[in-house]
Amino acid sequence: MPAAAHQRMAWLDALRAVAALLVVYAHFTHYQLTEVRAATSNWINSGVAGVMLFFLVSGYIIPASLERHGDLRRFWVSRLARLYPLYLAVGVAVVIVLPVAPYLVKHPVAGTVAHLTMLPQFTGYDLVTPVMWTLTFEMAFYLLVASLFVLRLHRASAPIAAAFGVAAVLTVPLTPRQLVTPLLPVAIAVVLIAGLAGLLSRRRAVAVAGAVTLIALVLTLMITNQHPSHAFDGLLIPAVMFTGTAIYRAEKGQIPKRHAAAAATVVGAACLVNWFAELRSLNALTPQYMTRSVITLLIIGGSFAIGFACRHRRVPRSLAWIGLVSYSLYLIHVPVIDLTGQWFQDHIHGPAEILATAGFLAGLLGLSWLTHRYIELPGQRLAKRYHPAPPGGAVPAQRRPEVLAERDDGAGAPGGLRRPDHVMTGQAGGGVRTDQRRVSGGDGG
Repeated sequence: MPAAAHQRMAWLDALRAVAALLVVYAHFTHYQLTEVRAATSNWINSGVAGVMLFFLVSGYIIPASLERHGDLRRFWVSRLARLYPLYLAVGVAVVIVLPVAPYLVKHPVAGTVAHLTMLPQFTGYDLVTPVMWTLTFEMAFYLLVASLFVLRLHRASAPIAAAFGVAAVLTVPLTPRQLVTPLLPVAIAVVLIAGLAGLLSRRRAVAVAGAVTLIALVLTLMITNQHPSHAFDGLLIPAVMFTGTAIYRAEKGQIPKRHAAAAATVVGAACLVNWFAELRSLNALTPQYMTRSVITLLIIGGSFAIGFACRHRRVPRSLAWIGLVSYSLYLIHVPVIDLTGQWFQDHIHGPAEILATAGFLAGLLGLSWLTHRYIELPGQRLAKRYHPAPPGGAVPAQRRPEVLAERDDGAGAPGGLRRPDHVMTGQAGGGVRTDQRRVSGGDGG
């Protein structure tokens, strides 16, 4: 990738680094630096801040990647090659090393199918590891964005973001898991495969049918089959992601900036309304926790705003590097904490916790680099070999998105990535606790 292009993406990597560190902090401080956690958790929900910042960044970059080169097939090959190798490797490793949820043991086939769809959070099955919940929302977003492109509604990001925000407020709290059955993962897999096959068709009518099918699938699952921990924010997440998309479109001059600003305002207000509603349901609607919600929202929006303002400047190499390995960092950090956290809690106390935390983070980053180097990158290279970009990265004019939007047979539209753009997909792991430690959108699942 050219140095200039890398520099243009470095600010996004830096934001992913900030988000990843917030999430790791939210989880590891259950075992070390607990007094620091107790003090900071009164003023910031670090898990939710990290999660939503990840989603905002993903919403900004994924549609840009989808539309840049005009090849929907290449987009899906690239996305799956980007996500699946490490996703499968971590899932298998966790099943081998750590205890598996009883429900998965009882229904191993259905549970496996649920995870292979990358929509397991919507199936009612326990996750192999809790960090995978955000990948469900990430995959749902991919399906929505690709379908909207085929339907030529892809530039309606701002009203879609606002619509999700308003819907989140009007439906809160969602009634979760209304469709749970051992057959549900299989049914989802069948509809998903059929919808994607239609979406990738060169025939306009078939592609439209596939797009409508996938949108119906995603909306049905989001509204009726959320995990209980997302009864208050299940629709806020796509609202935040489409807000990121609206910001991208405003930056590129595709929509007026005031439309993106309006969408961000509506979604930000929806976040506060629903977070306050959740606090009320927990009997915790106090000035302190309300202030914490406001501060958390300001950190999410403020971090992205600072990154966006500095997008043409050089960013610290350390942050860019952490962002580069952030997908690995996200997927492996909770299993590693599950294996080591109790030992740290039992044996490390006092000032030594600072050094122990630094050592843990250094080791975790080293392991993340190894999984990135030997699992993520080979998958990305395989995707390039299977579906390479056009010579020189050029895209014939007749296949560019703006031209395809005017063609009746433009169903085979966008996708493709000039590079493996190191998108942190669904990373998070914060915001899924439902116990006494979870207040206002979660405390880092």
